[in-house]
Amino acid sequence: MIPEIGHFAFIVATVLSILIFVLPLLKRFSLYRWQMQKTSVAMMLALTAVAVLSLAISFLVDDFSVAYVANNSNSTLAWPYKVAALWGGHEGSFLFWAAGITVALGCITFSRGLEPAFQRTTVAILAGVNAGFNLVIVLTSNPFARYLPDVPAEGRDLNPLLQDIGLILHPPMIFLGYIGFTVLFAGAMAALWRQQSGTQLGRWLRHWTLLTWIVLTGGNAFGSWWAYHELGWGGWWFWDPVENASFIPWLVATALLHLLYLNRRHQALTASSLCLCILGYALALVGTFLVRSGVIDSVHAFASDSSRGIAILSLLLATVGPAMAVIAWRGVPQSARVPLGGRAGFTLFGALLTLVASFAVLLGTCYPILFKMLDMGAISVGPPYFNSLFVPITCLCALLASLALVRKLKWQSAALVLGGSALASVALIAVYPTDSLAWVVPGLFTAIALLLSLMVRAVQTPDLFLRPRKAGMWLAHFGLVIAMLGATAVSNYEQNAMVRMGPGTGRIVAEHTVVYEATEQVTGRGFIATQARIRIEDGDGIKQATLLPQRRTYTDDMTELTESALLRRPMGDLYLSMGPELEQGEYLMRISFKPGINGLWLAAALMMLGGMLCLWPQRKESA
Repeated sequence: MIPEIGHFAFIVATVLSILIFVLPLLKRFSLYRWQMQKTSVAMMLALTAVAVLSLAISFLVDDFSVAYVANNSNSTLAWPYKVAALWGGHEGSFLFWAAGITVALGCITFSRGLEPAFQRTTVAILAGVNAGFNLVIVLTSNPFARYLPDVPAEGRDLNPLLQDIGLILHPPMIFLGYIGFTVLFAGAMAALWRQQSGTQLGRWLRHWTLLTWIVLTGGNAFGSWWAYHELGWGGWWFWDPVENASFIPWLVATALLHLLYLNRRHQALTASSLCLCILGYALALVGTFLVRSGVIDSVHAFASDSSRGIAILSLLLATVGPAMAVIAWRGVPQSARVPLGGRAGFTLFGALLTLVASFAVLLGTCYPILFKMLDMGAISVGPPYFNSLFVPITCLCALLASLALVRKLKWQSAALVLGGSALASVALIAVYPTDSLAWVVPGLFTAIALLLSLMVRAVQTPDLFLRPRKAGMWLAHFGLVIAMLGATAVSNYEQNAMVRMGPGTGRIVAEHTVVYEATEQVTGRGFIATQARIRIEDGDGIKQATLLPQRRTYTDDMTELTESALLRRPMGDLYLSMGPELEQGEYLMRISFKPGINGLWLAAALMMLGGMLCLWPQRKESA
């Protein structure tokens, strides 16, 4: 009965979203239109909450008559993963997205301080988009569908790879970012329709863009961390199509933030900012289409279902198509020009390069798909393509940022930043030589240049850290420095060894002695595992830790997976992964030392903290 209540509540919420969208078109109710919309939004919030709660209860009580529950849970699954399974599959994740749009709709409807015409138009457009998402769920992705009359006695369980804290953190943050772009899309459409610009619109766009950027930063970082410690191959970014699907909107959000900064400083680029809001939403849906339609092969991708892909593509066309028509018909708001010289010019060119990077990643992601669709065979676009394009663009963006951050930039300041970074880079490479100079030199030089410019900015602004928004900007860019240094270190100085090991054998990697002590058989919830007990010693022979990498076999479907083990240290991780058995008692072991890897997670935390500080309400400041 509970699933039926949730299903009915969701259908009624869908009808209400359509009503909110069409009410502005009905002149008959013009006197009471806004009050009717507000009442309908309040009812939508309550009904959507009932729908989500009904599905969550179905997971918690193990109602395997619900197909979505039976396919993503079982009775022995820990309750946090039962809750997280709500967004772990296609139907539930789309429900999460639609519910998030409804919550955002409520926030905008009942917020104060917005210009009334803009607020009401945004609410109507966002309700229309919400209706589109709800219809996709009702027609093609019903999470409340039943297995009747043949109810399974037990569920199929959640994919073992998803039974990790990453499932609790990564997908919701990515979807919250997509929800943010959905709100920005509605606001941009309202501004274009009403030919609206000005300080209030810029503030509103900046607020939602910051929220979107913060959660996308966290979502991408948690996804990278999840793959690093769970998948067993030791990488932190593989340019997988699904990774790219969430990374591209983050790049667009980054470019949009910088355009909105210029909009605030120079009352310029209003039209470009609005178009980027629409582009970010469109790319979020394109990424969703890639993941849900079955057109790509990825460990992240959902099961192939052409009807879902067609529904998502239809939603994309039904929302972005009218946006293009509004731009063609109504035009774009006029605004001032950005001065191309000085710091504003550096910021603008950096934002444009970030957009170029996003389209380069999009091209590399979609090219194999287009190649296959045209029946031209199979082609693979891997990390070499993405690295060869993305790394130089990132370095150039960092260099432009280093010049844009220095106030009253003169040749003395530029010489200090660029000359100091050159000397520091040469010194570091002399101390840590490498054969990958073509990659290390640009990364080190531009990261250090950005670091020096941040130090100069801190000296130029004595009260920098007493002003939250200024401190937030500084921290976010400092996070970029840490990310670039960490990525340069782990990509070019990583040490790897693939060795045959058994009880009593050892190997030295990066001044760590790895000693294989014993092989054990262990059991866990739903799996049996072969576990290696490995002692880690430092250069003086002192024991540092005992690591327990495993090869697990899940009894439900006999899936075999590797569970890696890590010795985490501030300067880098020692990473162990247990391969297949070679001979009696001996296994193939992958041992890696990854210097600087933790800088990537620290960088994401600094960027998120910086973004949060930038949300701080503050009086007008000079840049």
